[in-house]
Amino acid sequence: MFSTVDLNFNSEYFWWYISKKKYKAYYWQKCLKNYTIDDYQFNEGVHMRKIIFPIKFLLLALIFFSQLTLPISNRAFSQTTPETAAEQWSLRQTEIEQFYQEGDLQGALNIAQEAVSLAETAFGPASLETISSMLLQAQIHSELDQLEEANQIYQTALETTVSAFGESDTATLSVLDSYGQFLNSIDPEMAEPILTEALRLSEGEDPQRAARMKALGQNFQEMGRNSEAEKMLNEAIKIFQTLVGEKDVETLSAMSVLAQLQMSQGKLKPAQELFETALPLMREVLEENSFLVLESKENLGEIYRQQGSFSKAETLFKETIKVAAVEYGDEEPLVIQAKSHLAQLYEDTGKLKQALALHQQVYETDLAMLGENHPNTAGDLNNLASVRRRLGDYQKAENLFRQSLDVMISVLGEDSPQSVSVMNNLALLLENQGLYDEAEPLFKKAHTISGKIQGERHPTTLALLNNLAFLYESQGDFERSELNYRKVIQFNTEVFGEAHSNTLSNQNNLAYLFLRAERFDEARPIFTKVHNLWKEQLGENHQNTLKALNNLGRVQKSLGNLDEAEKLLTAALNGRKKIFGKRHADTLRSMNDFGELLVIQDKKEEALKIFRETLKLEEEVLGENHPYTFETLNNLSQLLEDLGKTEEAYEMYKIGFNRRNTFFDRVLWVAGDNTRQSYIKLHKPEQDAYIRILLSLDDERTAQDLLEVILQRKGMLLKITSETQQVVMLSGSSELQEITEKLTEVRKKLASLTLAGPTDENRDQFGKMVYDLEEQVNNYQLELGKQSARFRQSTQKIQIDDVLAGLNESALVDFLTYRKKDDSLALLAIVANEEGLNVIQYEDLEMIQAIIKELIEIIQDEGAEDEDVKSVAYDLWEILWSPLNEYLGETESIFISPDGVLNVLPFDALTDEDDSYLLENYDLKIISSTRDLALDQLSASKGEMFIIAGPDFDSDKIIKSPEAREIKHNRSRSVSQGARMGSGLRGLNFDPLPGAEKEGEVIKEVSDTKERSTLIFSQRTAEENLLRKMSGPPEVLHIATHGFFLKEDERLAKRIQGLSRGSSALPPPADNPLLRAGLAFAGLNSNAPLLGEIDTDNDGVLTAMEVLSINLEGTQMVVLSACETGLGEIHEGEGVYGLRRSFQEAGVRNVINSFWEVSDAGTQLLMTKFYDKFLAGTDARQALREARLEMLEEIQWSSPYYWSAFVMVGRNT
Repeated sequence: MFSTVDLNFNSEYFWWYISKKKYKAYYWQKCLKNYTIDDYQFNEGVHMRKIIFPIKFLLLALIFFSQLTLPISNRAFSQTTPETAAEQWSLRQTEIEQFYQEGDLQGALNIAQEAVSLAETAFGPASLETISSMLLQAQIHSELDQLEEANQIYQTALETTVSAFGESDTATLSVLDSYGQFLNSIDPEMAEPILTEALRLSEGEDPQRAARMKALGQNFQEMGRNSEAEKMLNEAIKIFQTLVGEKDVETLSAMSVLAQLQMSQGKLKPAQELFETALPLMREVLEENSFLVLESKENLGEIYRQQGSFSKAETLFKETIKVAAVEYGDEEPLVIQAKSHLAQLYEDTGKLKQALALHQQVYETDLAMLGENHPNTAGDLNNLASVRRRLGDYQKAENLFRQSLDVMISVLGEDSPQSVSVMNNLALLLENQGLYDEAEPLFKKAHTISGKIQGERHPTTLALLNNLAFLYESQGDFERSELNYRKVIQFNTEVFGEAHSNTLSNQNNLAYLFLRAERFDEARPIFTKVHNLWKEQLGENHQNTLKALNNLGRVQKSLGNLDEAEKLLTAALNGRKKIFGKRHADTLRSMNDFGELLVIQDKKEEALKIFRETLKLEEEVLGENHPYTFETLNNLSQLLEDLGKTEEAYEMYKIGFNRRNTFFDRVLWVAGDNTRQSYIKLHKPEQDAYIRILLSLDDERTAQDLLEVILQRKGMLLKITSETQQVVMLSGSSELQEITEKLTEVRKKLASLTLAGPTDENRDQFGKMVYDLEEQVNNYQLELGKQSARFRQSTQKIQIDDVLAGLNESALVDFLTYRKKDDSLALLAIVANEEGLNVIQYEDLEMIQAIIKELIEIIQDEGAEDEDVKSVAYDLWEILWSPLNEYLGETESIFISPDGVLNVLPFDALTDEDDSYLLENYDLKIISSTRDLALDQLSASKGEMFIIAGPDFDSDKIIKSPEAREIKHNRSRSVSQGARMGSGLRGLNFDPLPGAEKEGEVIKEVSDTKERSTLIFSQRTAEENLLRKMSGPPEVLHIATHGFFLKEDERLAKRIQGLSRGSSALPPPADNPLLRAGLAFAGLNSNAPLLGEIDTDNDGVLTAMEVLSINLEGTQMVVLSACETGLGEIHEGEGVYGLRRSFQEAGVRNVINSFWEVSDAGTQLLMTKFYDKFLAGTDARQALREARLEMLEEIQWSSPYYWSAFVMVGRNT
């Protein structure tokens, strides 16, 4: 059963106020004129417009303007008498108002400048009239975005009033009020000292002081200092109520501001109570068409909407729109805000066409007023896109989101809150379609920008962190997902409180992650808590409450509490149908979940009906690639199989398999390696179910389709990483090279930290430090994949006929592991040859695994008798190989593609019924993938033969360098101060390998006789850095040294698991197997104490991860003449993660490696025989086989301990 997340709260429930370019709507009264600022958000799913009123200018001299009008005089006023100037000054006020109302700000400014001169003539430069005119002039400058001019005038006015009246005079305080309001519109932090000073200079408990408290409270709110804002506003309200009464407009206005603040914090109940208290009082003293009444009704309606009281909310929105449109016009921001909220209500209740129509009205209004390149208009496009997304019209939604984003970036820049918001919404759309490859970098980019410009605890940043957690969950990376969910819960709890809707949303998501990870007992109490709180806060029919209810029902179902599950799931489904209808994603989610319950209750025919209906609707509404659609398709396929409708089940499974192939082909190429592994693991159950239905068919389709599964899925990650490496090397792109260099640098840091191990200084943070570096590696891999896509040639899909043609006269045995219904591991093999395709199913994989382990152990025992070895080898042959004989016939050349534990099996050492090793009767060729049989190989490197053999592990060349001396000096001081050093790989120590040096010399001698260009390095010169300084990829690279593969550090693993609390079976990211496998080079023993502190490029340890950064593209063969170089961690379907895989990813065609420690002399002999034949022109595989056969014929070396340890794995040669 495959589930997708039911609640992406960032799109559904996180809303934040996002500052935009302001509407310039101006409301003139009989005082210095005020204007409203439309400051609305446009986060996906929630489109909230918030009107903010600036505090009134309180200059006593600006109480009224003359109503008379006269023609504008253009003459100078220096000759005008004071009486005439006073008269003309009064007339200018009406003229300014007229220009202002007509929208002619420049005309208004010209008249305002005349008014200043007239006031100076009539009343004097320090008069209240002059100050009044200066402030009006400054305000108009600010409306024209002439901020420097406005600022200069405000400062002049302030200096004038302080000089003329003193700092505590009413006139000075009024200028401070106006100046503070101006600065607050630019930057609240700049305004705070001005507003604070105005409040400090206010004396006594009077309305003006309360008004300044209100202004400062709004300033605190702008800066996110909500607790201070709430305290200041409460004090202001108390003073207003005491001095002017509870029904005074100032009191009611302050109550409205406080309620809006509470709304912004998600404190819906106190905000509701405040509005419900204030609104009746407003109606007693104000007309129904009063702006304050209408605004309060609209805000109360939005509270009702958020609480799920949709009927009450709709009534208030419609009343507000009707009255405000008549009184103020359709272009009034309050009307636009109410329409936007009403549209959101229709979205909430599934009335998407009505929502679309309202958003379209708002868009057309803004377009006419502001033009297409205004942020408000771009915000409307965003809102339209949101509805299009919900309607399943993804293409139109994407186009609208991208248009919106283009405008935001061009007008406001990429590093703006508005651009970040639309990036988030576009990423959500891409994620909804399963386009994780495009969504992930966009989410990460938006999160980085938001953190930089708004801080990591800003609601937008936290919302994006939640979305990233959801994305990782969708990718199957539960560890990273949980880590991010816990972080965002912590921050939201600190910022908003534990019961805030944002915090509850994150807790719901974390519980859902536990549900998917089958941690049901951890999920249930969280879902119960979240549901109860949402029911209390929002009502039982709210979308959030219904989501939590449905999730709780799913947990109860998973825990086997079927009666309780039925009760909860039924209530959720009925509630969603009633509120949203059937064609809503939430309802479809519930329909699928209820179908799953019916299956468990053995009501399968009812379940079949609901699954068919759900799938049809999901494909129409959500699309074929939506996670919900995949889940229902899988459930339907499984149910059809259970009902014995095998043919229809097969067709459904095949549809799902092909759709997932398309999905993988799109996302895996542009993901990092950790993400790729997570994707594969997450969707592996789908593949296993398809394999099981194919096996049940037992006809000609079985083998054909199983081989198709192998071609499409097996070894997919190695294919992608190696081909991406090829693209980077062949493209010549400087951009790709730059990303590669950054990737290499981060890998170096990761290797350095791992080599050093934890110290006392970083022990507590060590796991996180390594984890963060792994994350950087993953991100650079993602970027590399994305940027390399345009250079990658479109490759033709490999057909089965192409594979068969590539066999020539050989046969193919491709092993494939899969999971049975009981989750036990099983094994099958596909045999392909001239006769066709056949399938072998193995009954007891556990037995095969046990005998493989026993065989490897006994082979490694030099003292074991041949008959004992052959006895175990025969047991394995009988259970693993003999079933193949029926289909192999007389074929001697056989390609083998192993899977699982078979990757470390020496097939040649199996013994048949004639007491012969398979080596003697078959030419067995181990290949990485069956795909290789149909691929044209890249041209081989023409470089020389490169030999590194017998390093001097005790070389002190590096340890005596100035850099190392400085490190040791600093180390000594740290130790003397009581510090302890780390562990890591610093305990590595190796004995000399004189035979390895001799081996290299013999190979060089053979090579010289064949006139091959060969370079050899040994002893002190056999340094790790040689591999990075090669002029180009060699044709052959031979390394004779010590190899190692360290077992997982269980303490570190537990530390990492504790950090992320994950349940994934993937190796902990900070204990990467590629960092535990490596080769030893000169100086390692001497350098070991300083590993991680000296340069990792030449510290004497080459880890498998470091191999990935070496250019070996086109190298025909790498011979790792060292012990255990074929070992690593075995991943189902992906082989061994260790040195061999790293060399293959780096571009090597064939790798010869060992499975266990072999004697120095035996290794030297095998390699000498091999190179004698290979350099004479024999194919590498054939040369190795002949060398092993020769050793088998010599009594001293006949034991498989000597000749079967080394295996060649590679392409189709």
